[in-house]
Amino acid sequence: MTPLDGNAIAAVLHELFGREVTASGYACQTCGSTGYVAELAVYPNGPGIVGRCRSCDTILLMITERKGRYCVDSGGLS
Repeated sequence: MTPLDGNAIAAVLHELFGREVTASGYACQTCGSTGYVAELAVYPNGPGIVGRCRSCDTILLMITERKGRYCVDSGGLS
C-alpha cells in the first residue's frame, strides 16, 4: 500500500485541534528525524488512521473514531 502525505488527513486534524496543523513541526521519538505533519506517511484506510515516520517507519500518530468520538495516540511524536 502506498502511503499518502499528512495533507490527506488535514480535515480530520482540523476537526480535532480546531486549527490547521499540517504545517506544525514534529520530531520522531525513535530516530530523531524532524519534519512537518504534512510530510508524514499516512495510511487512512484501516480501522483508523496511522501516520508513520518517513525515515524509520515508526508509528507517530494513530487516530480512531467510534460513535462520533475520536481517540488520538501521538506517543511517537515529540
